Amino acid sequence: MVRTGRCLCGRIRYEVTGELPPLVNCHCQFCRRAHGAAFATVCWLPSSAFRFLSGEEAVRRYARAGGFRSFCEDCGTRLFNGLLTGDGFISLVVASLDEEPERGPIMHINLESKATWYEVRDDLPQHDSLPPEVVRALEAMKRS
Repeated sequence: MVRTGRCLCGRIRYEVTGELPPLVNCHCQFCRRAHGAAFATVCWLPSSAFRFLSGEEAVRRYARAGGFRSFCEDCGTRLFNGLLTGDGFISLVVASLDEEPERGPIMHINLESKATWYEVRDDLPQHDSLPPEVVRALEAMKRS
């Protein structure tokens, strides 16, 4: 399966190949600040599953704490995050996809820095940090 996505102004377009991994709602302080929202919905993909279709020259990176956040220089749309060490994965910002995913998020992560004014009101599992099952899933993706 191939999915496409873009920034708000349309200058940057990309495609993602393969099945979309499970989605998570990240409540870390960095996602909250970068999105101006209570959380960001993301999924981890092998970097090899992501390809720019146009506008790669407009991608800017904000590097901090061993990682980076990629965004459009024109409209500021956040597209994906990654580690500066190049671990082979990116964290795709799901809102940048052209089509809505078939399934919603499976958990909330990084609640240790959740917005104090936001109350999680669903029955999804909640984790203070990145849970071991996510780490194991990423390791399994690396091996395949």
